[in-house]
Amino acid sequence: MENKISDNIYWVGVHFPEPAPGGSLNAFLIKDEKIAVIDTGAPATAQYVLGNIKKLVDPTQIDYVVLTHADVDHAGGLATILAEAPQATVVVSEGEGRSLGAWGVQPQVKTVKDGDSLSLGQHNLRFVAAPFSCTPGTVLVFEETKGILFTADLFACPGPTQWQIFADTDETEMLKMMQKMKLGNTQYTKQSLEKVKALPVKIIASGHGAMINTNIKEYIDALLTEVA
Repeated sequence: MENKISDNIYWVGVHFPEPAPGGSLNAFLIKDEKIAVIDTGAPATAQYVLGNIKKLVDPTQIDYVVLTHADVDHAGGLATILAEAPQATVVVSEGEGRSLGAWGVQPQVKTVKDGDSLSLGQHNLRFVAAPFSCTPGTVLVFEETKGILFTADLFACPGPTQWQIFADTDETEMLKMMQKMKLGNTQYTKQSLEKVKALPVKIIASGHGAMINTNIKEYIDALLTEVA
């Protein structure tokens, strides 16, 4: 299964081919001087995510588990990952950090806010507050070296029936539908999209669906036309 997004940045999530057009719970791994996992998937898929991680690194080498937010499909696998990476620090916004106990863990925590950054070595993560994309404390994670934006539920889309790392069809209408269903076309969504538009994004890596590496400005503008 294709999983490389860019140099030393990998998709380690889970894809469901049925029912068509399918779906995915995405998680990501960055290999550097420090190793970071971004999101963990759900409890039921955590062993699959862990298996994908083990193909790339020994989990005991993981330094950070970065959470975009604490919903079940993004953070529900935390206990499974930390069971094999007990040394890892969980990086999360302050508001979302209060919810981690729901997943049966009491980890080391580093809280971040809008504009904070975290160096992994050659890769630098910048955190962008995106409240209510989906939860009040959601943060987007911008990897500045390669221009990859990990967007939580923003830009969520069903996955292709046959998994591929990058979308190769026009996703505009599906993105509009998913935005309306998952986030609502609100001022919060508009503010998050405007923040994304101001960044030099080359790849959008949402929590659901294939990555987007073409027509990014056009997609952002199309979604902005839907919001209040």
